[in-house]
Order: sequence, then structure tokens, then C-alpha cells
Amino acid sequence: MRDGADQMDRGAEQMRNEAVKLRDPAYRAQVIADNRARGNDVTDAELVALSHRLPGQAADMVRQAERMREQAARDL
Repeated sequence: MRDGADQMDRGAEQMRNEAVKLRDPAYRAQVIADNRARGNDVTDAELVALSHRLPGQAADMVRQAERMREQAARDL
């Protein structure tokens, strides 16, 4: 369980980093182009909204990881 919690922490960090990158208009333009090349439609507004949601989702993931660690400690 601890390994899973550690993986969740790393995932949360990646989410926070992606949120920062998505604040950059040039990065968003690249993401849009990459998605278009794969046949996916994504808009600038969707990416901006995602940049605002990701930090909260990352915080939720960190809290869940902490609960996993607490559970693992009780199970010892």
C-alpha cells in the first residue's frame, strides 16, 4: 500500500506541474496541435479550465495517499 501511496504522490506532483505548464499559451497551443494530429478536439478554454482543476485534484490525490499510508500502518 505504501508503494501505491508513493505513486499517487508522484502522480499528484505531475498534475501540479502540468497545471503550471498549461498556464502558458504557447504550451496550450502545442497541446491543441498534438491532440488535433491524433484526431482529438481540445480547446484553449478547456485547457485553461483544466489548469485550474488539476491542483485541487492533485491535493485530493495526496490526501488519499495519506489515508492509504495510515491504513497500511494500522494493518501492521
